[in-house]
Amino acid sequence: MSGMNNMSSTGSTGNWPVADLDAVRRMRVLASALPSAAYAELRVEAPFERVWGYLADLDRSVPDLIGFIRRFELRTDGSALATGLLGNRGRFAVELREGWCVMQDRFVVGGFAAVADGTGTLVAGCGAVRTAGVRKVAPLLFGEHAVLRTLGKVRSHVESPSAQ
Repeated sequence: MSGMNNMSSTGSTGNWPVADLDAVRRMRVLASALPSAAYAELRVEAPFERVWGYLADLDRSVPDLIGFIRRFELRTDGSALATGLLGNRGRFAVELREGWCVMQDRFVVGGFAAVADGTGTLVAGCGAVRTAGVRKVAPLLFGEHAVLRTLGKVRSHVESPSAQ
């Protein structure tokens, strides 16, 4: 029985293959695991640094990209407060690192990922509603086309002459 566990105390997997996924592939996996998630990818003709510099500035990019959020305030503790157009508020847990951002509250989960792709950048986005009853209509309101429109806004912002 002692030979059945190939894991050493250092975390080695012995001869088992290890798969490293880039941020966009991880986002694709996350979207596939979320019930009724919408997911899209888009290649942007701008360097990764410019694209991620815009996306990672959540206080600016989230209200720019998500029409029903008027204000998004990232806090130093990894949380954020979102204010909707009608003044409604939601507190989000945010995981933000190079090329990866996932934001979630009790009703929704969503995020962005980006990887360099030659001279451009491959950007991905996903979103899902956590509330079971709302999930049935969410694809009609916030489906793949909505995520693709959001990524199109990223493209317009970072490819514009004023972004350079």
